[in-house]
Amino acid sequence: MDSLLEQMPKMLTGKELEEAMLSLPPYDPGIRQAGAGTRLAALNDITEIYVPSQMSHEIYSKIYLAMLHSLKKKQTAGAVRQGNQNHRRIQGLAYNSVLGGADSFSVTGPSGIGKSTALAKAAFLSGGGEIIVTDNPHARIIPCINVQCPHDCSVKGLLLAILSQVDMAIGTDYRQSAAKYRASTDTTIGMVSQVSLNNILLIIIDECQNICRNRNGINLAASMTQLINSSGVSICMVGLPETELFFRQEMQLARRSVGLSYSALPYDGYFIRFCEILFTYQYVVNGSVLTPDLMELLYECTGGIIAVLVSLIMEAQQIAVITGREELSRETILMAYRERHKNVQDFVHVNGRKRSQTSKTAAGRTPDAAEGRLPAETDEVSISGLTGLMSDRNADAAGLLAQNGILVEEVAV
Repeated sequence: MDSLLEQMPKMLTGKELEEAMLSLPPYDPGIRQAGAGTRLAALNDITEIYVPSQMSHEIYSKIYLAMLHSLKKKQTAGAVRQGNQNHRRIQGLAYNSVLGGADSFSVTGPSGIGKSTALAKAAFLSGGGEIIVTDNPHARIIPCINVQCPHDCSVKGLLLAILSQVDMAIGTDYRQSAAKYRASTDTTIGMVSQVSLNNILLIIIDECQNICRNRNGINLAASMTQLINSSGVSICMVGLPETELFFRQEMQLARRSVGLSYSALPYDGYFIRFCEILFTYQYVVNGSVLTPDLMELLYECTGGIIAVLVSLIMEAQQIAVITGREELSRETILMAYRERHKNVQDFVHVNGRKRSQTSKTAAGRTPDAAEGRLPAETDEVSISGLTGLMSDRNADAAGLLAQNGILVEEVAV
């Protein structure tokens, strides 16, 4: 067992972990003098930027410890007993789960906050990206495999996906065997339990919100519980916030899945640092400085969702290059927000933002509203919204209504 544990990379903490997770692609300021086509092509490098957050550190710790716990159960007397029970299940005989699950947990949060990237980096650093090989007994152990919860919540579909990932990693043909003999769902659970027992430390199941959206979700959740109990493998279930509520309601899963729950970034030091790093990657001819006003505008437009922030900076620079404005400015950022981010505007919410005293943007309002008008996409004019603008800008009521297309006729009383 000691020789098996020695093949795990050491656990990283603090600055060492920060440096290992940080990803900053190469950047040459001279690119700003290159042709437009060259700069537009290089602009995609921005998507490779990754700055670890508190969420990144927490996920890494959970991933590493889950793998370690699972590894400690490999090649033990309990694992041998469980293997015998799994073989009985495959043969259609009575069986028991005698090993119990390892550290299983859930990671939930809105789309775009970096869950999947943090999980991928954490899994790679925890497992070292290498297959663990033992000689006595001979075994090849995969640190982590990643599968998606089927859209239709097919139990067999998920199980076969796990077998496919194992086959690709170590060159086996488990999936083909399961398909060839037309194994039942119960038999396939036994097969996957045995393969997981021998060959897997951690299974990450993404898109788990599908469980909540399909009537087959309860069956899939029950099968995941069986897999946890009969394999000794750790399972990480990843999904949108609605997944957390489902896990709480399902006691069998709730007691096996400690939850890590996240939301969009607040307007804090990490958000500011991320914006500062993004602004060092400029591909426009005229460089610009990130001011407090621009940082607040970026938060207004993105609600602290990292994927939306990166996309907005990319789109703003694309517009700047294509239109000849050649500057990452308030104007190009607003153009990108209005013209290319229409589909995400309804999903961006500004909560708990700490405002700078230099800010001229009202908290919780769109950038359009900060300039004294309703958003261009709004079909209806909100009187309450205009009232807020009047108090914020000390504006004339009739003038502000007229600016938003409402004619006002003054009458004597």
